[in-house]
Amino acid sequence: MRIGVDASRAFVPDRTGTEEYSWQIIKHILALPEARKHEWILYVKPNFQFSIFNFQSIPNVQILKIQIPYLWTQVGLVWRTWVDRLDVLWIPAHTLPVLRKPGIKTIVTIHGIEYEWLPAYENALQRWYLPLSTQYAVLSAHKIIAVSEFTKRQLVERLGAEERKIEVVYEGVETNFQFSITNFQSILKKFKLQSKKYLLFVGTIQPRKNLERLIEAFSVLSTQCSVLNLKLAIAGKWGWNYDGVKQAPVKFGVEDQVEFTGFVDEQEKKILLQNCLVYVQPSITEGFGLPVLEAFAAGVPVVSSSGGALGEITADSGQLFDPESAVDMAEKLKAVVRNGKLRRELVRKGRERIKKFSWSMAAEKTLKIIDGL
Repeated sequence: MRIGVDASRAFVPDRTGTEEYSWQIIKHILALPEARKHEWILYVKPNFQFSIFNFQSIPNVQILKIQIPYLWTQVGLVWRTWVDRLDVLWIPAHTLPVLRKPGIKTIVTIHGIEYEWLPAYENALQRWYLPLSTQYAVLSAHKIIAVSEFTKRQLVERLGAEERKIEVVYEGVETNFQFSITNFQSILKKFKLQSKKYLLFVGTIQPRKNLERLIEAFSVLSTQCSVLNLKLAIAGKWGWNYDGVKQAPVKFGVEDQVEFTGFVDEQEKKILLQNCLVYVQPSITEGFGLPVLEAFAAGVPVVSSSGGALGEITADSGQLFDPESAVDMAEKLKAVVRNGKLRRELVRKGRERIKKFSWSMAAEKTLKIIDGL
């Protein structure tokens, strides 16, 4: 088969969330021996950047730039479906083109329907377009991949998706945490942190991540466990509607104990993860929850919200709290921070839990779905 892939999210700098998924799943699928029987065309944007994984060296893979800055999907990608004789079009993390060539089988990965939390949702036109474009993909694609059972249920219950069309394929996690002692010490010094003396959150700073409530809970914890002299590190780029988060440390009296690192690269993120005392994921909702798996892989205990798919992904390998309650969050954090035996038990459970998640398994399942079209 000739398989076209919207790779526009995979080859970008500073990957987060769906971009990391696109990069990892494409890379791991093309590494499978079974993928060699197909021809693959990876469609990328004009600002495409090469990666350390050399896709161009694979004989059955072509990278094709669509050289238009606007309407990339609904004009540029549409046009390629007419001229490239595709059998299958796969959208790992984007919008399904509408006027594509008839007869092409389509598969779309849906990462969640949290568009209500995007800044564009404040715009009346986007409030109409964002749900409609997702619903169009759900109803029109031949096959849907959902990244969690929670996301699958939402697609069925809220968007009327046919359950038989949806396959759940969990994301994976990188487990390589090699770095030099010198490097790890310099990174901690850069962010004014000491090993095992801070709590950590990783992610884009936006309302859905519930960071104001996390800072409130941390202020309670800091008062009750003052002898530990802990800090809270919030690692991630500034997204949108973050004024409340910026002001929260002063509001709750912990301005000297909260460190905003800004965006961190992969090496920095791994060092911050492996050296934190506890990883905390406070999100109101998530379609999956990749940072939780990364914390398991780093060998640190996890305290997580039960919002969205987080309870499903974390299971009994972390302490779960109500995302709407700063009190519950503080209590669960305190229980883990104060109890070394509990932390060690959560680390053990986390290491067992990540055995159920890998990019190789996700790639194999995804390729089987594509082959079955």
